[in-house]
Amino acid sequence: MLEELLELESRLTPALRPTYRGALFVFGLAQGWAGKLLMLAVLAVLLLLAGVPAGTLLFLEFLGVAVVAGAAAGTLHGRLHRLVSWGQLGTWLRWSATSFAYLLAVALLTPRGPFSLDPTFLRFAAVVSALAAGLLVLLDDRRPARPSERRFQIRQRRERLWSASRRMRARLGGALRGRSSRVRTV
Repeated sequence: MLEELLELESRLTPALRPTYRGALFVFGLAQGWAGKLLMLAVLAVLLLLAGVPAGTLLFLEFLGVAVVAGAAAGTLHGRLHRLVSWGQLGTWLRWSATSFAYLLAVALLTPRGPFSLDPTFLRFAAVVSALAAGLLVLLDDRRPARPSERRFQIRQRRERLWSASRRMRARLGGALRGRSSRVRTV
C-alpha cells in the first residue's frame, strides 16, 4: 500500500510533492518493524488508559494531527528549497524551520493536549528544532557512493520492472508447464 502512495507522488505537480511527503511522513515511520512496534505501543497505551473506543478514537485523532502537521511542515520545507544553495547553513535553517513548523502545528491542532502555545513551549520547540536540524546536517551521509535522488528513483523503477517480469515469467512458466503435460508425444 505504501508503494502505491509513493507512486501517486510521481503524478503530482512538483509544487505539491513536499506537502504530500510531509503528510505521509508519519506512515513512513511505520514502514520498518521498529516503527510498527512504536505505533503498536502507542495504540496499546491509549487503549489501556482510555479504554477501547476512546483509545482508538484518540489514536486516530493523533494520526490525523500528525498528517495535517506533516503536510504544513512539508509545504514550508518545499517553499524553503532555495536555502539549500547557502550550503550547510541554509540546510540547517531549512530543517530548523520545518521542525519548528511541525511542532507548532501539533500544538495548534491539539489545544486540549499536552502542548500549549505558551512561551516555554515555543522556546522548547525552537531549541529542539535547532538541535535536530544540526544533527541532520552533521550526520548527513551523502557521500559520492550514495546515489542522487534521480538515480535512486531510476534504480527503484528498474527493480520494480525486474520484479514484475519475474512474476510474469513465473505465471507464464506455470501455464506453459501445465500445457506441455497435456501434449502427447508419439
